[in-house]
Amino acid sequence: MSNQSLQLFSMVPLMRAAEKSSLAGKHAAIGAFNVNFYTQAAGILEGLRRADSPGIIQASRGANKFQGGPDKIQAMILQAMKDANHTLPVSLHLDHGNEEQAPICVDEGFSSVMIDASTLDLPENIALTKKIVGYAHPKGVSVEGEYGKLAGVEEDVIHESTTYADPFLVPYFFNETQADALAVAYGTSHGPNKGAKGGLEKLAVWVVEKSYKGMTAYKQNLDHFLVSHGSSTVPQEIVAEINAQGGNVQGAAGIPMHTLQEAVKAGIRKINIDTDLRLGITATFRKYFNDNPGIEKTSSDILAPIKKALDEKPEAIDPRDYLKVIDIAHLRNNPAGTVLEEVMVLVQERVAAHVEMLVHKFGSAGLAGQVENISLSEMAKNYK
Repeated sequence: MSNQSLQLFSMVPLMRAAEKSSLAGKHAAIGAFNVNFYTQAAGILEGLRRADSPGIIQASRGANKFQGGPDKIQAMILQAMKDANHTLPVSLHLDHGNEEQAPICVDEGFSSVMIDASTLDLPENIALTKKIVGYAHPKGVSVEGEYGKLAGVEEDVIHESTTYADPFLVPYFFNETQADALAVAYGTSHGPNKGAKGGLEKLAVWVVEKSYKGMTAYKQNLDHFLVSHGSSTVPQEIVAEINAQGGNVQGAAGIPMHTLQEAVKAGIRKINIDTDLRLGITATFRKYFNDNPGIEKTSSDILAPIKKALDEKPEAIDPRDYLKVIDIAHLRNNPAGTVLEEVMVLVQERVAAHVEMLVHKFGSAGLAGQVENISLSEMAKNYK
């Protein structure tokens, strides 16, 4: 199976399958998981396979830069799919793209892009989102926008507090831009510190509910979909594991699973997960070095710098912070047969298990066979 024969899907048929399942009484959303290196992608794919679930693999602008460009990310994802013989529906999505990066990712083989114009006033947001839609849709590539402001930091987008989306304007946003998906601000937040201890117990799920009802009234719900950003659950047992292994992660709290499930019932069809995977990967690396004292001496150019970076950054949870110290090409390829193989086997399993659990909770397990097999070229024709 060559990379050329591998198919990446627009997000639309994946989220449409989730919408149809929800209309039939089994509420569902598609999990969207951020990726930075090969083994993380392999773990995501394995978790999806175990659950027979479609899924979205996301790369932020930071991830694209980390790996040397979106072409490197796209090739890495296709290689991971080829190595795993992964044939379930997968989208490759640019997370929090801007006006410059979104068209580049369209040209470099991503099957979906986000344009985050949430810092702009609504008319300017709509205009820029519409511009990206005009560039992406002729190539069959789906587009996600953002409306409202989510508190926290995501790449270089910083909001001090949340500004809820106005649900009465959500159908208008879709109508004006023809975007396929929209991240609506309803109280979630980016990063590992999402609010009070134990997470945000009560979000403004009514924003999702009223937005979805409006979309349904205008018959938009089978072609346009709502997205939940900043939705990591931040398992406290993983935070505790990191700290027990020499880390120092303080104040970490996520979104309770029952709250996310309420949002899915209210109309969310895509849920973004990033921090959960970062935490799990970091816990795995720390435990590996503690369980194998002196192992770093076997590889002074790879394992030793990683361990040194972790020792010097007890607060680190982002793998890019301690993996950037090595040649990134090592992280772009299958680690089998290298000094990274042993730890990466553990990382892949950690990621796979968490992804499998989440997609079951999100209701998308078993939906892979319900996704319409439509190519990007066919999507392009449908958009016309």
